[in-house]
Amino acid sequence: MAPSQYDYRQRIRFIIELGRALHECGATSERIERHLGNVTGMLGIHGSFLVSPTTFTCAFWEDDELDQFVHIERVEPSDYNLGRLWEIDQFVESIELGKTNFGNALEELKRLNETHPNYSLPIDTLSWLLTGCCFATLLSKNPFNAFVAGLISVLIFLIVRKTSSKPTWKPVATIVGALASGFIASAVATAGLPINPALVVLSSIIIFIPGLGLTVSLTEISAGHLISGCSRLVDAVMTLLKLFFGAISGIALTRFFFDSVPQIFGNVGTLPDMPSWRVWPALVGLALTLGVAFNIPHKKVIWGVLAVLIAFSCATLGESHFGMFAGVFLGALAVGLYANIFSRLTRGPGSILMTYGVIVLVPGSKVYSILNQWVSGETILPSQSGSTALMAFVALTAGLLFSNAFLPARKSL
Repeated sequence: MAPSQYDYRQRIRFIIELGRALHECGATSERIERHLGNVTGMLGIHGSFLVSPTTFTCAFWEDDELDQFVHIERVEPSDYNLGRLWEIDQFVESIELGKTNFGNALEELKRLNETHPNYSLPIDTLSWLLTGCCFATLLSKNPFNAFVAGLISVLIFLIVRKTSSKPTWKPVATIVGALASGFIASAVATAGLPINPALVVLSSIIIFIPGLGLTVSLTEISAGHLISGCSRLVDAVMTLLKLFFGAISGIALTRFFFDSVPQIFGNVGTLPDMPSWRVWPALVGLALTLGVAFNIPHKKVIWGVLAVLIAFSCATLGESHFGMFAGVFLGALAVGLYANIFSRLTRGPGSILMTYGVIVLVPGSKVYSILNQWVSGETILPSQSGSTALMAFVALTAGLLFSNAFLPARKSL
């Protein structure tokens, strides 16, 4: 093989491996396509890409557009590993700036993909416990809710860790986790502990609630990426339905073992407001646990915490003056602008901080309550609450789109 042809194939191989790595890190299809297009141009060749949560298609050519090398493969939907995404972004930039020799690029990319997580198993377990505790604390001033939600979250973590390596069990891990949550929460309430079972179930499985997936899907659909956006939307809805099937099955088991079971599902929005001084510690704790869940490097977690505080503060301020929808819009707009400013000043991947901040804005609890009404038969047709949740997601999507319109990101990640 001629050296020039060999070099051409090596560049194609690197771009394909880079696309796989970005997908495995949880990058959105829109950003993967844009980033691969930029890298292809940087390497001096032409390329076209079509990425979705389950497919990866790319075509390359040198001079003649009809003389293409086409690569097609099926991929699996991936979880978020934003820490590795950050490292890959810095690695590609080092190639662009000439700090890294492209001859070693494939080996270095493989090394990055095989690196161990930034956090140990005990810290990962603790983060799941704190996620349930902090989310319950944000919704309720009852310490028993936070305590029980945290313990159930640890149990769900162990279930997920045990089943993640088994292909046949991985698709039902969310159902099993929700089943365990519904059973334990209703059993504890039946035993007499003063908890709100609906809130405990929600808080313990909040890490599974695909609020971020719903937001990303609507954002991609709005940007014209219909295949990827619709795929993510269907996947998010299916995840919600699996969660409710598991939770309701757990409640049914409780009713089988106990004579009297209290009303499990209630209106989370009617719970007493938590004292204001407790909101911020719980919010910071939730932000720190997100850093562990997303595998963010230790020294960079502070930027994510700041994104969460900005998003929540702006959303709260906007809601107090203009209403819920305006608050969600302003929170998304603020965190989007913050992420793009960060990207411009540090040349870091702004999408990571945007994802970080959006987590606290997605109306996951409202969607949870609405789908519970539908699944339980309380409301068969979409009600006013369903329209409210949909408009909240639209406001969130609009805030992110306007942030990119007002201050476009200079980087594709």
